[in-house]
Amino acid sequence: MTCPKCNSENVQVQAVSEMKSRGCFTVLLYIILLCIPIIGWIALFMLLKGRKSKTVQYAVCQNCGHKWKV
Repeated sequence: MTCPKCNSENVQVQAVSEMKSRGCFTVLLYIILLCIPIIGWIALFMLLKGRKSKTVQYAVCQNCGHKWKV
């Protein structure tokens, strides 16, 4: 594997865990559902439950420091 920026072959692959972000539509939906008491409690629980994470692999050039997804 070669670096697309400097064409070096000194590249290391790293696995990084990233948090999945919530979209604006999801947050708006939770706010609307909070106005209805019973469904609001369920929505509040889902909102506070936490975000999911995913693992992404990045290749990092050891010469120039350029980073890209693999």
